[in-house]
Amino acid sequence: MVRKYMEKLKGRYCKIVTKEPGADRASVVTGILDDVDYIDGFITVDSLQGLGCLSIDTVIAIKPKNKNGKYIKKNCSTKD
Repeated sequence: MVRKYMEKLKGRYCKIVTKEPGADRASVVTGILDDVDYIDGFITVDSLQGLGCLSIDTVIAIKPKNKNGKYIKKNCSTKD
């Protein structure tokens, strides 16, 4: 993942898709992106399963998400 995009998502609730080498299917983790360690290549995620680390190399996609299940849309204006 690109460094500047990872910094923008820090502290936000996200959906993270990872695929381990040799695995048939991808796995999904939803939680708050706590920290990004570029030197060691890990991201820390606080989810319902607990605090965990994921390798940056295995991350396929990260998408910001609301806690109620709806995705965040940027630059949307609502007119009353």
